[in-house]
Amino acid sequence: MNKKRQVIIISIVIVVIASISIYIEFIMKPQNLSMNSGKVSPFAVYFHSNLSILMDGKPIEVPSQIGIDYNLWNDHSLDKFGFPGMPMDEEGKTTMPGMAPLYTTNDKGRITVGSIIERDYTLGEFLRIWNELDLKDKLVKATVNGNVVNNYTNIKLEDGQQIKLYLQTKK
Repeated sequence: MNKKRQVIIISIVIVVIASISIYIEFIMKPQNLSMNSGKVSPFAVYFHSNLSILMDGKPIEVPSQIGIDYNLWNDHSLDKFGFPGMPMDEEGKTTMPGMAPLYTTNDKGRITVGSIIERDYTLGEFLRIWNELDLKDKLVKATVNGNVVNNYTNIKLEDGQQIKLYLQTKK
């Protein structure tokens, strides 16, 4: 009787393990794959505008990490629309900093608009986040995709646009 009982218990354990394996293989894995492969963006708005700046005819570099590096992130009034920081390890010892909704990831003048809500953003808002471009005693002219714009601070940032600022020292 003991041997028969052992065979039944072993058979039940094998059936349970097989059932769990089948469930994981055919039910759980496909759900995880479809969930992760969609690459859902955390942003409601995400695109790039391009900014080039000339000061008295010479190019000015728009640095990488504006709106990411706290040394290049001077106005925090739009922080609630950016990407919040998050822990990078289980203990919470290392934290990835958040980002402003307007930021740069290279020094080529590419402005990334990455906002968790849908709203328009302007060049003026980007320049306030950066706040390192000295415009005092400067004459400022601007073009968007080659067309002259009167008020550079109100330029609405849009995907793929080419913004050029021409700064000239007042004499």
